[in-house]
Amino acid sequence: MGVILAGGLSKRMKGENKFFKKINNKTIIEHIILKASQQVTKLIINANINKSKFKKFDLDIIKDSVKGFKGPLAGILSAMQYGKKNNFKWLVTLPCDAPFFPFDLVNKLLKNAEKKKCKIVIAKSNNRTHPVIGIWSISLKKSLSNTLVKENIKKIDLFIKKHNFSIVNFSYDKIDPFFNINSYRDLDKAKKISIS
Repeated sequence: MGVILAGGLSKRMKGENKFFKKINNKTIIEHIILKASQQVTKLIINANINKSKFKKFDLDIIKDSVKGFKGPLAGILSAMQYGKKNNFKWLVTLPCDAPFFPFDLVNKLLKNAEKKKCKIVIAKSNNRTHPVIGIWSISLKKSLSNTLVKENIKKIDLFIKKHNFSIVNFSYDKIDPFFNINSYRDLDKAKKISIS
C-alpha cells in the first residue's frame, strides 16, 4: 500500500496547500495519484485539513494519530496503523510535492528490500537521499510509535538509522525524478519540466 504525505504546513508557500497548485491542468496531487495508483494496490492520503477537499479523489484520508505537529513520521505512523488493520506488509511513502517520481519506483524499492532483507529502503538521486520517498515494513509500527511518543524524536533520519535500512540510487539524464515543489519558483520550474 502507499500513502501520499500531505500533512505539512507549506510554510514556504505562505501556508497555501501546494499540492492543489496546477501543472498542465492537473493539480500536483492528481499527478502523484495517477502515477502512484499504478504502482500500489491501495493508496491513501495523510492530511490534516478538511477531508472534503479530497473527496473527488475517492481515496481514504487519514489524519495524524499523534497530537501536535510531529512532521512526516506522524503521517507514516498513521499510515502504518491503517496498513496493519488492513493486513498490508509494506508501506510506500510519497511526499505531496514531488510529481516526477519514476513509474518503477515501488518495484525497485521492494526488490531492494527483499534482496537485502531491510525494513526500510529510501530513494536517492543527485547525491541526496530522500527519506520521505521510501518503502517501510509495517512491522516497524510499534518502534515508530515509541520513537514519536515516548522519545519525542521527530527527525525521520534518526528513526531510519535505528533500523536495518538500504538506499536505492535513481540515476537520470536531465530531470531529477524527486524534484520537489516548495516555492512558487519551483512551481514555475515544474511547469517547464512537464512540457519539455
